[in-house]
Amino acid sequence: MAIVVLRELREDMSEEFGPGDPLARIEKVHAAPADPSVPEFPDDRTFCGKPSLDMERLNYQPSGPDASWLPPDMSPWECPHCAEALRSL
Repeated sequence: MAIVVLRELREDMSEEFGPGDPLARIEKVHAAPADPSVPEFPDDRTFCGKPSLDMERLNYQPSGPDASWLPPDMSPWECPHCAEALRSL
């Protein structure tokens, strides 16, 4: 099964610079099944059930069948529910 890795972002206002544009911060990194008709895009929901529409796609593919779905530099933000769902596949 092909998967798409997505970042869920939240917007925080910077306290250092006063009012202004919000800064995007990573909330969680999720996995979603690839859309069957367009494999480079995610299906409607992640493996944990969240809507994928407002999430940002990461340009990452595991290097092999036993490689982690999660980019190594994103491990602090791993969605535990997506990880658990992928382990059960």
